Amino acid sequence: MKSARTTISLPPEQLEQLQALADRHGLSLAWVIRQAINEFLARIDQPASFDPLASRKEG
Repeated sequence: MKSARTTISLPPEQLEQLQALADRHGLSLAWVIRQAINEFLARIDQPASFDPLASRKEG
C-alpha cells in the first residue's frame, strides 16, 4: 500500500519533545509520529475504550 502524505499542526512544545526523542534514539521524526499513531490506534481498537472527550472533562 502506498503511503499518503499529510500535514499536521503541533504546539511547539510537543514538536520539541518529539524531535528530542527522535534525536536521542537516532530516529526520524516521521518514524516517531507513525509509531505514536500505531500505538494510539492499537489502544483504541476496542470502540468502548475510546472517549474522545475524556481529556476535556472536568475532574
